[in-house]
Parts: sequence; structure tokens; C-alpha cells
Amino acid sequence: MGLRLGQSWIVRVGVLCLWLVGAASAVLAYDTPPQRAARLSYLQGSVSVDHIDNTGAEPAQVNMPLVQGLRLTTGDDGQAEIEFEDGSVIRMTPNSSLNLNNLSVDGSADFHTQIALTRGLVYAELRSAPKYSYRIYAGGDVISPEENVTVRINLDEPPAKIAVMTGSAHVERAPSAEGEGGYRVDVRAGETFAADVSDYSRYYLTHELLPDSWDSWNEERDQAAVDQTANQTTVRDNFAGDQGYGWSDLDANGSWYDVPGQGQVWQPEVAADPDFDPYGYGSWVWSPGAGYVWASGYDWGWTPYRCGNWSYWGGFGWGWAPGANCGFGPTFINTVYVINILRPPFGYHPHPMPIRGPGGVHPIVPVRPARIPTVPLDETRVARTIAGHTVEPMRPIGNAYTSRGGSAVGASLARDFPVDRVNHQPVMGNTLSSTQAGTSARGEWRGSMAYRSNDGSTHVPGQPARPMPPGVPAAHPSQGQVEPYRTAPRSYESAPRSMALPPSRSMVPPPSLPRPTYTPAPHPSYSPAPHPSYSPPASHPAPSAPATAPRSR
Repeated sequence: MGLRLGQSWIVRVGVLCLWLVGAASAVLAYDTPPQRAARLSYLQGSVSVDHIDNTGAEPAQVNMPLVQGLRLTTGDDGQAEIEFEDGSVIRMTPNSSLNLNNLSVDGSADFHTQIALTRGLVYAELRSAPKYSYRIYAGGDVISPEENVTVRINLDEPPAKIAVMTGSAHVERAPSAEGEGGYRVDVRAGETFAADVSDYSRYYLTHELLPDSWDSWNEERDQAAVDQTANQTTVRDNFAGDQGYGWSDLDANGSWYDVPGQGQVWQPEVAADPDFDPYGYGSWVWSPGAGYVWASGYDWGWTPYRCGNWSYWGGFGWGWAPGANCGFGPTFINTVYVINILRPPFGYHPHPMPIRGPGGVHPIVPVRPARIPTVPLDETRVARTIAGHTVEPMRPIGNAYTSRGGSAVGASLARDFPVDRVNHQPVMGNTLSSTQAGTSARGEWRGSMAYRSNDGSTHVPGQPARPMPPGVPAAHPSQGQVEPYRTAPRSYESAPRSMALPPSRSMVPPPSLPRPTYTPAPHPSYSPAPHPSYSPPASHPAPSAPATAPRSR
């Protein structure tokens, strides 16, 4: 009987390993061309996603992959954060919508990201590095980082108000088909930019930032990123590559162990709970090009499901070991997703992946336990016995900080980052302060075409005064007028910042929120509609309606 049990166990593991299709080395089979995926790293309230295959909108799920062509929309109470491979993030406030127009990798393995903001208010923290290119389209303006930048873009109504909070950004507008309008200008920290909608050869550039009611929320998200640095270990540096997102979540939500014969093994805090199952809390979501993929409900649930493998050790529990491909290349490829469990416990039966319904229907399939496992961190960061070895958890090397009297804004770019494959050093991007350097990376600063008169209106020499658009502070004097697409030096007189400015977005400031507990909304089970029976028309059809009927309002 013991032999039968042993044979049964071997067969069961063997079948499971075949089903995983080599999950020890990769979660996804490699193919070309690569298909990138951004990560939905945070959501709160009502957030929906429209799929590229026009199957309609559905509730967004935390840690779901966002591929090219998707539209993400927040409702009245919705908040969302999108994280890209190099750690750049875009945060969406309520009643905002954006499209992922382009997520591509060219023949030189450079990443290109193009996003269209269609409405609302977003914060973008973008890394400026040769390998990673970002362009955000907002009301005809195109914003890209000159150096690592934090920019607030408000498109509640045209024109877009572009406020640079840290770093510097390049803003441009192409001329119309008739050759009218157009400009190129660099906007640096502490400045606000807006186009003149009555004449797109003109714009307003001011040396002032109006506070917004959502600024504190954005900084809270950055402070949370800062706090994660207190738990940073050296493990990330051992897996050099283009992917940086998700690694800081592992340091902050679990412990690393260097196990002889096993390598480095990570265990989440919740794995100390006997009810923990790596595929027991989350949702199966459909991703074009990859089919059904797992979206873990845990905050940290991104990297451990994209590479490496999960295993179970008696007396220790579940742990995840990164594979050699962790950090290498884009996240998703145009193939099939597999469950990455290498050594399960005896009798373990993972929740099966859903099967696509007839007619292309692919509903979200939530997986929720009767009780969500939760164990305090202090119970896990102690010496543990793994595979017959007693090992201490790896000690953090980082330190959390917030500058006294300073701000955490922009700190997210120092949390998740790529690691150079040659020198194994973090790729932090261009962090040269334009305020100190005096010039941008592209050269001299472009001049504003408008300046402020004593009555607060703006003027271009020889033209009548025009009022400032709503939400844009008055400009400081700027010398001279420049033609579109010409460069010119500029100078302005600094002025004390107004301390009693109204917010540019009429919205109640959000409260300081604790880390949300993710509970995906139940999705109705799929039942195909019955096929309609055919009945031939009657020989004497009823009279038809009048040809001209009044339109309903």
C-alpha cells in the first residue's frame, strides 16, 4: 500500500509538472514579437477596463495585466495606479479615463509607451532613460520626460493643464494640416503649462503651481513607496533585466531565505497561515494574446506569478523561488499562461484555469477562500527550517526616509527599477536637476509667447489681451516673442508663491486610507443564451408602423 501511495504521488507530480510545461524556468513560453503588459498595481472603488477585442467593459482586478489597446476608466469613487516595467507609474483619480495606445518593444529591445488621456486628472512619474520612451497625449499636447519627472495632467476640460512637480518634461503640439499652430517647450519643476485654445501657436507658461485637492493622495502613494525601501534586500540585484516592477512588494511583504541546494526562496507573510494557497485568492482574467491569466488578490501578487515557481516544504510551507528569466524581457508573450507550481503538497489540487466560453465569451472568474489568510510580519521573520537546513531570513539593507520639511513626491521611481545586465547596477534614469543645471537635456529653454500685464491678463505684443484659462495661474514676465518650433532663451522674475489658491479640481480631498483589502466583485456564471427557434411569418402580416415616427427624447 505504501508503494502504491508512493507511485501515485510520483505519477501525480509527474502529470502536474507536464501540465506546467516547464514552469521552473518560465511561466510563459517565448515567442516573437513580444507583447508587453503593464501592471494594475493599485485600485480602489469603481474601476473598469475595456478590452481590445470589443467585448465590453468589466470590473478591473488588482494585478491584472494591461496590454496595448485597453482603456482604463475610474468611476466617481475610483482610483487606480498603473506600473510599467521600469517602475514608472501613472495614477488616476476619480472620473478619469485613458487608453494604452502603444506598448511595444523595437528591434533594439527599446521599450515604447504611448498613452492617451481622454479625460480627468492623472499623476505620472516617468523614468527618463534611453531604453524607455514615454509619450502622453492630452488634448493635442504630447508630454514626455526630459529627466525623471512627476507631472500632474488635468484634462477635466480643455486645454490640458500640465504642472511639473519634480524634474522636467517636454511638451509639444504638432501644427495642423494647414500648417497653423504648433510649439515645443520644456517645462521644469514648479511650472505650469497650458495651450491657448483660441490660438494654438500660443501657450501659457507660468512659474507657479496651483495646489490640487488630490496632491496629498499622490504623495501618500509615494510615501508608501518610500516606506518599502526600509525592507529592501540585495536579491533584486541578482536578477538583472528590463523588469523592475513588483520586486519591492516582495521585500515589504515577506522574507527571503538563502537555502543551500535550493537558492533564494521568498515566503510571503501570509504563507505562515495554514490556509494559504498561492492560487487561492484572486481572479482569472482574460488577456488578449495570452488567454486566461491569474490576477492575485494580494498586493504583492505580480512577480511570483510571472516567472520562477512555487514549491511546498513540510514544516515551512509555501515558498517562491525566482527563475533565471525573472527580470528578463517583456512580461507577456503571445502564448498560453500556465500555473507555476513545481512541488505541491500531497493531495493538492489547484483551482483549474477557466475555459473560454462559446462565442468568445471570457468572464472574470473570482477565486476566494472562506477566510483570507493573514499573519503578522513578526511571526515570519525568524530562523526557519527549509529542506533540512535551518536558515536565517536575509536582512534588509534599505532605510525608509522622508526629508524633514520635504516631500516624498517622485520617490516611486527609486522603488522598482531595472538592473543593468553588465554591471548589475540599478538603472535610475536621468536625475539631473534642471533647476540646478539651468538647461534641459535638449538644450536651452524655450520661451513663453505670452506675458502678464498689470491687470492680470496676458499679452502678445501687437495683439489684444486675453484672459488666462481657468485653473492656470498668472504668468510672470517673459521676454520676447518666438515663432512656433523656434528656440529662444527666457527670463522671468520670481515672485512669492500665493498661499490662498483654490484647488483646480472641485473635489473633496481624499482621506488617508489604510491599505485596502481587495475583495473582487462576484461575477455571474456564464450561461449561453438558448438558440431562438424559427417561425415563418404569418401569411397576412400586421400593418407596419408609419414610416415617420416621432423620435424619443
